[in-house]
Amino acid sequence: MSNALSIVIIGTGLAGYLFAKELRKRDSQSVLTLLTHSDGHFYSKPLLSTALTQHKTPDQLAITDKEAMGLQLNAEIITRCAVYKIDTQHKKIAYRDQHNQDHLLSYDKIVLANGAQYKSIAFKGDAVDEILSVNQLEDYRLFREKLIGKKQVAILGSGLIGCEFTNDLLNVGFAVSMISPDQALLQSWVPKKIGDALQSALATLGAQFYLNTVPEKINSGYDIVLSDGKTIHSNLVFAATGIQPDLSLAKSAGLLVNRGVIVDDHLQTSDPHIYALGDCAEINGALSMYVAPIMQNARILAMILTGENQSVPKAIMPVVIKTPVCPIVCVPPSRDIQGEWQFEGTGVNVQGLFYDNQQHLSGFALSGDTVKEKTRLLKKMSDD
Repeated sequence: MSNALSIVIIGTGLAGYLFAKELRKRDSQSVLTLLTHSDGHFYSKPLLSTALTQHKTPDQLAITDKEAMGLQLNAEIITRCAVYKIDTQHKKIAYRDQHNQDHLLSYDKIVLANGAQYKSIAFKGDAVDEILSVNQLEDYRLFREKLIGKKQVAILGSGLIGCEFTNDLLNVGFAVSMISPDQALLQSWVPKKIGDALQSALATLGAQFYLNTVPEKINSGYDIVLSDGKTIHSNLVFAATGIQPDLSLAKSAGLLVNRGVIVDDHLQTSDPHIYALGDCAEINGALSMYVAPIMQNARILAMILTGENQSVPKAIMPVVIKTPVCPIVCVPPSRDIQGEWQFEGTGVNVQGLFYDNQQHLSGFALSGDTVKEKTRLLKKMSDD
């Protein structure tokens, strides 16, 4: 780059830090500032849902602290701050620091990497304020503290996070009850036959399932009254009810949003000076809230901001679900494709292939031993 830019990254999760690392490989001159509401530790978020099994403490999950990251990136990292407005006309970012002081920061380019937040669900009862959720390392630290001395955990939600945490808790001896309005586990990701295989496998570890029902009330002592009339007792309640992109900043800047911050194939928002990456970004109508596309797009955006003509490829990226009792990998078919699932296998070892109406392989879901077919099926999808 001929002229050094002032680049501000909002967020120090995987997307923000990976982009910063990729940028510094190509550009040592631009002024780099990262703003975050967290403590700025670099860690791998996917490891949170397997840490109990791996005997990892929250401190051991923190790979690098803020000071070391600042040195490594030659960047200023401002932690414990709340970014509340982007003024695109004057190219200023307004944020409030941990001492409640307001600041304005000028920018040439912004990278929104402020991730996602848990979907808020209103529960009744006098224990709702004690429900825990985990969306970052500091949440996980509190979760681990609250687990001490407990034996029974109720997990609200049967999606990816709920299933991974259920398996992790069961592996170290906790009694887990999963409560979900869905008919099957991983309902948004895989067909019911695969979800049922996972449910059977988790049940062998002692999991209890309450599907097609929701909590009506969560009372002190963690007595959970369900809509079907049952009452479950637990020592701790963990909400894994799904995440959604954090759109507050994008809206303050007047950016186009839908489910996420709308970006084009160059990860550029409706403002030419603002880009978005990671959980908050919606690319070609799709959200990609997992590691593989974040790694790819961090590299591509670094190339773009250092003058290369790059765009996000239409790659097929499988989702790996970390449930070791029944490993699962899937490529969900696009919602607008019509077709049908075909299954082979029994027990936890099930292969589901989705063929469109022209008999092209358009998605798959694999469980148990069949996950070894992933590479072959990805090639077949690419060839089709």
